Amino acid sequence: MRRKIITELANLYKKEELQILNLLQECEKINPYVTKVVKNRKVIDKSKISTEEQIILDYYKLLLNKYCEIRFPNRSYIMTELMNLVPHLHRYNAYTIYKFDFKDFFYNISSKNIFKSIYDSVNLKPNEVKFLKTYTDKTTELVPGIGLHNSLVEISGGLFDLEIKKMFREGFLHYARYVDDCILILDEKVDKDKLEKDISKLIKKCFGNGMEMNDDKTQHFNSGCVNFEIDYLGYVFKKGQDAHKPFKFGISTKKLEKYNNQINKIILDYAIDRDVEALSLKLELVFKRVVYYGTRKNNEKYRWQVRGISDSYKELKRFMKNNEDYSKITRETETFFKWSVDRSFRTNRIPIPSKINNQLKNKKFVSCFVNNKALLLHQKIGLNHSDLKDKLSIVYKGSIGHFSYSDLANKLLSEIK
Repeated sequence: MRRKIITELANLYKKEELQILNLLQECEKINPYVTKVVKNRKVIDKSKISTEEQIILDYYKLLLNKYCEIRFPNRSYIMTELMNLVPHLHRYNAYTIYKFDFKDFFYNISSKNIFKSIYDSVNLKPNEVKFLKTYTDKTTELVPGIGLHNSLVEISGGLFDLEIKKMFREGFLHYARYVDDCILILDEKVDKDKLEKDISKLIKKCFGNGMEMNDDKTQHFNSGCVNFEIDYLGYVFKKGQDAHKPFKFGISTKKLEKYNNQINKIILDYAIDRDVEALSLKLELVFKRVVYYGTRKNNEKYRWQVRGISDSYKELKRFMKNNEDYSKITRETETFFKWSVDRSFRTNRIPIPSKINNQLKNKKFVSCFVNNKALLLHQKIGLNHSDLKDKLSIVYKGSIGHFSYSDLANKLLSEIK
């Protein structure tokens, strides 16, 4: 397996395998990271890491992922499981929902505890033991920004998941953790103080004494609560809006605000340039999936990337049988799909162009969401080079005559974000 990892890194970084081997033998520690603040959070500035050190970090990330059998949480899978369970919770005689997360998660995990778990479970080579021991001794915060830190975090996270399921095996209905966001559902009423006390002990055991629960983001509800609302991973579950349909589902208030702001910006741009074709395409792509096969910033590895509300909230589609059925959707989410575009025009006192008005009457934009419409940026199975150039020319008026397919795709993505 180590040989496969080295071969993969040699291909990715265009190095000889012997160069990779020599780096691994010679490197004992990594230089201190340069950090930056992004969205009020301290992260590692990956662009300041040398290629040689990035190779080392990637090697240990891939090594741990394989030998520690790390399974990274999947938001789509988690939400599918929850959407299968929550609509039927009212059928249970009793239940408890406890949502919690951790305070400053990446910055308070004990990396020394993680090394002990690695050392106890993985047969490492002497130089690997030396590097990881030095790294975890000197790393007081697993600052986000590199894959190795994600892997180290998930080693402790995986242990925590097992301990939670073991502690609550009696009465267990569902548990999920997405990085630091957790939700536990039991088929009995359990007091909040007891849950907090028991889970806090597990947090200290698995993540170290520096980790604490974030009290401001903790929610506790049970079957005796008539009305409540849970915000989890950008979705919202509401109980009590309809006696015949106890639970309704939707997009969280914070995310709805984000998408409404996006639509508002598009319409304000139209007020300046009066370009109806650009306006129509931009609005359409808010509600569509945009699928692109290409590289990400600072990474030459090609991969599938999917953007857009249609992908982020695909689990809602099962509760929207057609463009008219909102009976299981929260009122706020229904209002977004039905009125967000129209409302933005009226709020900004901008006349709606006849083309957009007709599209609204025909429910074009919500149809893009419900029917899973996509813009596929792949020159063999999606838009060809000429079609992509035509599409980009609608929203970008600069010169694109000599753009490669990748340049065209990246430029389009930057214009519609």
